[in-house]
Amino acid sequence: MEGLKLIDIGENETIKEQVRRGLKEQQPFESEDFKAANEISLDLTYMFDTPDEGSIRRKDVENLIPGIIKAHKMLKNDEGDIYDRGICMTGWQTLPLEITAEHLDEIRSVTGELSGEIDAFVSLGIGGSYLGVEATFRALTHQYFNQLTREQRGGAPEIYFLGNNMDPDYFRDTLDMLEGKRIAINVISKSGTTTETAIAFRIIQKLLEKNWGGRANRMILATTDKAKGALRKLADRKGYRSFIIPDNIGGRFSVLTDVGLVGLAMAGIDIEEFVAGFKNMQDIALRDDFWKNPALVHAGLRHAAWLKGKKIEVVATNAVSLYGVARWMEQLFPESEGHEGHGLWVSPSLYSEKLHANGQAVQEGERNILETFLLLLEHDNRIQIPATDDDLDGLNFLADRDLDMGFINRKVVEGPAYAHFQGGVPNMIVEIPKRNAYNLGQFYYMMERSVAISGYLLGHNPFIQPGVEAYKQAMFALIGKPGYDDIARSMEKNLKRIKRIRV
Repeated sequence: MEGLKLIDIGENETIKEQVRRGLKEQQPFESEDFKAANEISLDLTYMFDTPDEGSIRRKDVENLIPGIIKAHKMLKNDEGDIYDRGICMTGWQTLPLEITAEHLDEIRSVTGELSGEIDAFVSLGIGGSYLGVEATFRALTHQYFNQLTREQRGGAPEIYFLGNNMDPDYFRDTLDMLEGKRIAINVISKSGTTTETAIAFRIIQKLLEKNWGGRANRMILATTDKAKGALRKLADRKGYRSFIIPDNIGGRFSVLTDVGLVGLAMAGIDIEEFVAGFKNMQDIALRDDFWKNPALVHAGLRHAAWLKGKKIEVVATNAVSLYGVARWMEQLFPESEGHEGHGLWVSPSLYSEKLHANGQAVQEGERNILETFLLLLEHDNRIQIPATDDDLDGLNFLADRDLDMGFINRKVVEGPAYAHFQGGVPNMIVEIPKRNAYNLGQFYYMMERSVAISGYLLGHNPFIQPGVEAYKQAMFALIGKPGYDDIARSMEKNLKRIKRIRV
């Protein structure tokens, strides 16, 4: 029996786009027509006046506008509680204008040269050193990128991610995918001591050195602090080519720094287009007119929802390609807002899959939910729905009307938006026109500005995360890391007073 042939199925447009990028053909992202076709919009149709006691009224948001504008102007002027250990952490604000063409050329030169020497590239990082670059990669490439031919990948090597968890089975399975291949890695860590990433790096570094000796140093890139830290010392001693994590930009705001740009360039993503998207949204997000600034509107709506008792924000998308972006939001907002009992819990969801799971609780559960949809308006591919002779499933009407999967998938957002609104869940739709680097750049900058404003409204510093240290200290004490003896003894004493219960 012969293998499957994709009869009457068109070419995969995502692959065609990857090939086009590999040929260095750029989108006309500086043209007004391109910008007009790639405007991100907020649809607030179902945000106000839900039929329940916790309804958000437009006046609730209007009442917040003076405080939001005040916060907006303070942020623009780098005023307020925005420091971490004496450093103002708002470098991301002006970063889109500070990235030079020469710096982008430097990144492309290193990654382009290295790409030709390898079969696979591994990005090692966790949190802000991982989520942004993976989300962008997944959003803009074929879902089975590594199974494609190199030509179909636009000349890029296979791309893998490690150092983001401590699961030995996952790690070992990934090594199987790397066996027999020429690999390079980019270890991303400001300090070089982040446990998950440092352990992954130790293992991969040792493998590279056992295989290729001194040449292994050429296959290792380090993205770290410019002057200090364990990884900086190692990179200088070993002669690794290195890139910089700025002091004034926190991890979750770092996707436009070398943290994101190096890996994206290696994957063939147009980083110049990516930067252009950030620049465009920066111009929009600096406007002082509340209703013409989507970052301010987004921040105001979420804050109004929180004041009305909403505790969970379901961030749902109808595009598998954007699910990683929802996961990026899962870090950006809770890590910035989750201080002193404040903040919304962000729950990423892929619709329509989750509609057959926790969709029941969204529709009829406790009314403590805000819903934000990431709606991809135009998918890369059009898949026709065929007619059948028997029509047993009753769906021939779709074929008769020449409707495709994309049409149905859009209703996967529009239908729940209406139904959940009627069930008492306020929701907004972020409309993303197309899958491209420009729109991802716009979206990221809009969300970064929104969450910064949220910190001002909540009354705390959104650029620090002191709560994250608690788990680290407990874990270090439990594994016997030197310097944590006092914490280990305190934990042991406390654990003796806690009755361990197993069923």
